[in-house]
Amino acid sequence: MPNHIVLCIGNGFRVSNKAVRLYPDRIVLTGNTLYLDSTYINYLTLAELSSIIAQRLSHIASNDLNVSANFNRQIDKLTETANFLYQNYLSYSLFENYLFYPPYLLAKYFYCSFNKAIHWWYRSTEAMADLNVLKVTHKEQFALALSKMHLLQTRINQALENYYYKTHINFLPLDYVTHYVEHSETPSLSKLLKKSPSVYARHPTLAQRLSYIKYGELNRLSGLLINISPTTLLKDLFSKELNILQSDYQNDIQETAETKLNYLKHISSQHQETITLKQGGIIRSFLRSLLAGLFILITYACITTDKAHDSEWLIGVIILSMISAFCLFRCYKMYKSIGSALLTMKPRGLILPCFDKAIPWKQIDSFEIAGQMYKKLNLYLNPTFKLGEFKPCNAKIKYNKRNNHIQITAYEIRGKIKLPDCESLISDYIRVAHARIELQLFMQNKK
Repeated sequence: MPNHIVLCIGNGFRVSNKAVRLYPDRIVLTGNTLYLDSTYINYLTLAELSSIIAQRLSHIASNDLNVSANFNRQIDKLTETANFLYQNYLSYSLFENYLFYPPYLLAKYFYCSFNKAIHWWYRSTEAMADLNVLKVTHKEQFALALSKMHLLQTRINQALENYYYKTHINFLPLDYVTHYVEHSETPSLSKLLKKSPSVYARHPTLAQRLSYIKYGELNRLSGLLINISPTTLLKDLFSKELNILQSDYQNDIQETAETKLNYLKHISSQHQETITLKQGGIIRSFLRSLLAGLFILITYACITTDKAHDSEWLIGVIILSMISAFCLFRCYKMYKSIGSALLTMKPRGLILPCFDKAIPWKQIDSFEIAGQMYKKLNLYLNPTFKLGEFKPCNAKIKYNKRNNHIQITAYEIRGKIKLPDCESLISDYIRVAHARIELQLFMQNKK
């Protein structure tokens, strides 16, 4: 049995052995704690609720919480080692880069392998816990409970998020969640069952969990889940606790939202300046010119030599001439790109010379700066965002339209730009953009 049972709003059913501080009384709980999410209980029967509680208690009985904590510590140590090697690989000179590259690759390989194994272990513990439930409850009741939780998860999370932005309304939290779920579209069970699993996922998909308990009557399950309606179970079991919980939740979320509003107003006024980065590469262009000049001299020496002008001589001259022409072309191409606009950062978005319209910061899902010889900025955009047509420019920019991925290459040897220094700046622009969106949401809901 758990040391404590906590009735809460949001975050689902779970067990934890971490110390937690409860508000507003600031009670500190230690030991194993079972969390019961009131937003889900509202849609479960007593048998379904019992099956979910049994599944969570199985994790305590199997000592999964202590084992997973040890695994997490080992993963953190391995991650620190891999990051240390990677940072050293990027920061040292060219010779030392090659020296650090093999151990970095080895650490990365073992990290990925270990990570997959850990996630597989997490999924296997869920499978064992699911099988243990069948010892105390009927298979169909557990299948119904699992399906309801998977079908309601997205809608309940969205309802709680919306409620956070509507802190001024008089709705009780659970009443608002019920109203939102009732008026939102119910996802298809068949579509949910087709969700493909990932080797890096800690939790199995619904299809995998139903296969663990060998439940195959999917048509019957779909029929039973056509209408997921609220029950009176929650009020019958926790009438007094429910009123206290909702009152505390309302007060807490209003204070949290007020703090967040002040924070958003502060950061939304930051980074109003416009910053343009220009392509560097003067030293690199000079080195390429020297290389091209060397091949031209070699070609000239071959042409003016007194050696017999046979077929081998002719082939050699042609090859050297082609290499010289190629080097000159690369010099010319780099010379044209030096000083050209690489990217412009504005409050409204990122402007690239190869696109007519700016990329709003909120449409950038993630980005990274990598590369050894050249620094490359990789931008991963929102898949639904339409960027428009790509047009050639002096800057070296590649655009993968299918994946909505942009790669910008910066030539530099202590040149005009320092692309790695822009990482924190780009993060700030994205953070400010999201802050403005959140602030707008708060203001719209207040109106």
